[in-house]
Amino acid sequence: MMRLKQLFTVIAFASLMQACNLINPAEPTPAYIQIDTINLTTNLTTQGSASHKIVDAWVYVDNQALGAYEMPCKFPVLATGEHTIYIQGGILLNGINATHLQYPYYKFVDKTVTLKPGEVVKIDNLSTSYIDNLTFPLMEDFSGLFSFEKSGSSPVGMLGEFDASQGMEGGYGVVRLDSGIYNFEVKSKEMILPNNGTNVFLEMNYKNSAPFLVILQATDPFGTVINNAIITLNTKTEWNKIYIELKPTMQLTSTSKRFRVLFGMQRTDASTNESFYFDNVKVVHN
Repeated sequence: MMRLKQLFTVIAFASLMQACNLINPAEPTPAYIQIDTINLTTNLTTQGSASHKIVDAWVYVDNQALGAYEMPCKFPVLATGEHTIYIQGGILLNGINATHLQYPYYKFVDKTVTLKPGEVVKIDNLSTSYIDNLTFPLMEDFSGLFSFEKSGSSPVGMLGEFDASQGMEGGYGVVRLDSGIYNFEVKSKEMILPNNGTNVFLEMNYKNSAPFLVILQATDPFGTVINNAIITLNTKTEWNKIYIELKPTMQLTSTSKRFRVLFGMQRTDASTNESFYFDNVKVVHN
C-alpha cells in the first residue's frame, strides 16, 4: 500500500512538472547584434559638412521594428538564419536627453546578416547619408562671405575666424561680448520655408561660454516682423551638434513663409568676457 502511494506521488509530481513546462516552456536562445557607431557621408557642395550627432540605432529586422538602442549597443534578436537588418540613425531632438528621435532626413542602412543562437554579429562601418531631394535654404560653414549679419541695434555682430586650435572644420563664426557689453543679436539671410506641416530642422555646431537664445523670426504677408523664441542653449565648453525642430515655432505664424534664424542674448551683469562660436549652420526640409 505504501509503495502504491509513493507511485501515485511520483506520477502526480511528474504530471505537475509537465504542466509547468507547458505553461512556462523553455525560452529560445537569442542571437545578438552589436552596433557601435553610425557615421554620416555628405556631398560637401550641396549638403554641407558631415558633422553629426547620431546617438541611437533604430533597428528593423525584415521590416519588423525591433527597437531603438543607444550606441554603443548589443541587443538580442529572436531569429536565426539569414535576415536583412534595416538601421536608421537617431538624434536627440532639440538636444534634450529624454527626447530621442528617428531622424527622418537620414537614410536607412541595410545589412544582410546570418544570425545564430548565442552568437554576436557585429555590424561595423555603418554610414548613412541624407535622403534624396532635400532642400538646404541655409547652409553656412563660414569659409568665406557668410549669411549672418548684425541684427537691429546689436552692439556687436558675427565675425568669421579660422583657428585650428578651436578644433572645428575650417572657418567658423564667432560673437564676442567684452565686459561692458550687455547683449548681442545676429540674424541669418531670409529664407522661404514651407509652412504647411513639413518637417523643418535647424542643424548646427556650437560652443559657448554663456547661455544664448535661438529665435525664429517670421515676416507675415503684411510685412509684420515677429520674433518667436525657440530654445535657450546652455554653456558648452566643447563643440556640440544640435538638431532643432522649427515646425512648431513656424506654425505660430501660420501665414508666414519668410523666416530668419537669430542668435542672441541679454545679460544683466556685463563684468565678464563671453564668446559664442557657430559652425555648419543648416536649415533643411523636404
